[in-house]
Amino acid sequence: MNTKRNNRILVCVDFQEQSLTALRQCYDLARFIKAEIVLLYVIESTDFFSAFFSTNFEKVKFEVEERLKKLVDVECADSGINFYYEIEVGKVHERILYKAKELKARFIIMGKNGSNQGFRKFLGSNTIKVISESNCPVISIKGRYSIGYKNIVLPLNLNKSTQEKVASAISFGKFFGSHIHVVTVHSSGIILPQSKVYNRLKRVQRTLENNGITCTNKLFKKTKKNDHEHILDYANEINADLIMVMTHTEGRFKDYYIGGFAHRIINESDIPVLSIIPSTSIGPDETAVESMVDPFNLF
Repeated sequence: MNTKRNNRILVCVDFQEQSLTALRQCYDLARFIKAEIVLLYVIESTDFFSAFFSTNFEKVKFEVEERLKKLVDVECADSGINFYYEIEVGKVHERILYKAKELKARFIIMGKNGSNQGFRKFLGSNTIKVISESNCPVISIKGRYSIGYKNIVLPLNLNKSTQEKVASAISFGKFFGSHIHVVTVHSSGIILPQSKVYNRLKRVQRTLENNGITCTNKLFKKTKKNDHEHILDYANEINADLIMVMTHTEGRFKDYYIGGFAHRIINESDIPVLSIIPSTSIGPDETAVESMVDPFNLF
């Protein structure tokens, strides 16, 4: 592969339907940012026992390559996107992270379905490990996929700094013409018009609108239902195309820990989830978000 290419989306494939869904999900993104798509298959020891391959390594690699070539030929014919493929050998999540870093990938796209049938790749713990350690945003797909990102759900904990998350929503929203649905779960007993939570929510709304983003605010009172369930129910209700989560506490970059809320959203959502890792420690001044409205380099 030509190492001078610097605008790539890395798509993890295992030939299962879910990884093919993940591949199709990224077409709009690739077209908008004029990116090439690199298909990655990782051969690890469990493949040698797969019903699809013999135990001969060279034959395994040959058969994988033939399937990737066929997939590239089929997808290239209709998509108008440049496709390439890579084969790596080793631990799945390690090779994904290595290849993403080597290619300077803009995004990693992964399917996740929890199935143990067929190729056992890019599922469950591999997805979580990649999201935990990736230096670039990861879009994980478990159920359906959407064309474009017209409705984006942005869950916010308004008791914490939200700048980078809002900046990410602005970046996507401006690029795809999205409607951003800001959702938060607040404690009962709060007098909203006079509360800090309400004032922060209005500041987020003003920031989005000042950047040309249409938005809707939705507040849920805490109940016996878990916070993430409020978010997922609302996302399904409005037929959202994407949920954006911050996987780490802002200011704790690369601690390899996904917070419980984000972990549940990623695992349980049938809607694609964009996982964002904060790149810097963010201060308390929310208005600073206006100076960093393109964290994905989309423009």
